[in-house]
Amino acid sequence: MTIIMLYITALITSMVVALLLKLPLLPKEKPIRFSFKTSVLFPTPVLALGIEAIFRNLFGDYIGLAFFAGLFGALLSKYSDKLFGEL
Repeated sequence: MTIIMLYITALITSMVVALLLKLPLLPKEKPIRFSFKTSVLFPTPVLALGIEAIFRNLFGDYIGLAFFAGLFGALLSKYSDKLFGEL
């Protein structure tokens, strides 16, 4: 499996799961560039791609791990305030 396909799988999975978890598509605060609120477009895909890169280096090229990385990235994005506290 090529690396690009694994990244695309993790990216799409994270965005779909984030939408199912009812994360907003974009942060509601204006201006958006100074917002630390999580959304579907940021930081959810970035977390999923980073987790996929770690999984790929540790365990190899597996499509199941790409799905898990997308799921874990969306969950981490949704519940990051509860895990690490609010700013």
